[in-house]
Amino acid sequence: ATNSDQQIADAVNYAVKHGANIINMSLTRNTLAWPESWDKPFLNAMEHNVVIVAAAGNRGSGTDEVGAPATMPGVLTVAGVDRNEKASVDASAQGITIGVSAPSEQLLGAIPGGSYVQWEGTSGSTPIVSGVVALVMASHPHMDAANIINRIVKTASPAGAKGVDPIYGYGLVNAAAA
Repeated sequence: ATNSDQQIADAVNYAVKHGANIINMSLTRNTLAWPESWDKPFLNAMEHNVVIVAAAGNRGSGTDEVGAPATMPGVLTVAGVDRNEKASVDASAQGITIGVSAPSEQLLGAIPGGSYVQWEGTSGSTPIVSGVVALVMASHPHMDAANIINRIVKTASPAGAKGVDPIYGYGLVNAAAA
């Protein structure tokens, strides 16, 4: 059996090899550093114009600062906000690599057996932003991954400190503007 770090490296390689355009990573290692085994797969994804969107992590789950893969170069990192568009105290970590923020509280999700559950966390914010990435890709099919990420952060609605903020990133994701 391989460890989870190698499983993630293998999963990124598999996704790229099989034509993924976007890889959503609703996970964290709870450390700024990442294993060397991730270097080539993540670089390969960037070289193939695959946008990797990663969760910032959640303070309520013990993540005080953004961890890998959300600390890796070229990854679009997503923080979480509450219904009032304010930083989520429990459902978002903070850090200098945050790109944008998206809702992370009172999210609705499907669970096995056909039921639904209300939940919270940047694991839910991240697929919202992945969906916005897909919309931008559909609207601008010739745009490369770096420019797609740039478009999403540059069109975010301002929040927090001017410029890039360690809590909100460049602001709240704005699908219509992107």
